[in-house]
Amino acid sequence: MIDIHTHVLPGIDDGAQDIFESFEILQALANQGVTELVATPHIISGVYENTRSIIDRKLIEVQVLIEERELSIKIHPGAELYCEPDVVSKVKNENLTLANSNYILIETELQRFPDNFEEILFNFQQDGFLPILAHAERFSPFMNDIDYLLKIVNREIYIQMNSGSIFGVYGNAVRNLALEMLNIGCVHVIASDVHGLKKRPILMKDAYDFVASNQSKEIAEILFYENPKRILHNEPLIHNFDGYFEERKKTGSLKNKLKSIFKL
Repeated sequence: MIDIHTHVLPGIDDGAQDIFESFEILQALANQGVTELVATPHIISGVYENTRSIIDRKLIEVQVLIEERELSIKIHPGAELYCEPDVVSKVKNENLTLANSNYILIETELQRFPDNFEEILFNFQQDGFLPILAHAERFSPFMNDIDYLLKIVNREIYIQMNSGSIFGVYGNAVRNLALEMLNIGCVHVIASDVHGLKKRPILMKDAYDFVASNQSKEIAEILFYENPKRILHNEPLIHNFDGYFEERKKTGSLKNKLKSIFKL
């Protein structure tokens, strides 16, 4: 598996607080079957003022740790960007993308989106970036209006889901939306969003097994490996938003429709 959303770099956000906790997280991810990951520390003005140089410096510390402890895991630079007025210029000036690709991981307030939310996403696209909305199942506006989520997806905004959401780690409302999103096929990648082993469980292997059992093994491979790999290599993701949502109301089997879209 490849995990594109982790807070493993020590001491620069609310994730790992020191290099020892970084090691614990890395070891736990490796035990779950993760072979590559992207370090995505928060970047929020006035809270976590991280820059690419800070991220790179911490990445070197963790890379040394990986080599010293002979962990079978590879790490890439990235960031989780808070949706604020200057976020587009930050990405352009600092190269705050996932693994130096055109993909970016972006979040906003969980309870409401900023008024210019769609405009910011569009501006990223205009500049050649490919926005991935972090833990989309946790946003209240989508819980209250799933059609709005489908609208976002149909505008070629990619969706990342947290592995723990499937099992109610963030509450039943989040779980219900996560399961509905899986059933209708508007998820592109599942990641851990790990902050620390004491804060919330990683559950990557459990989530993979759940998707494999309730959707298909092929879809689990897409969400946990194939699409994350494509992000690392800056390649187009496998998706199912092209005409899917208009057509799905007319079809009998969602699973069969997904298989035809994914060409499985």
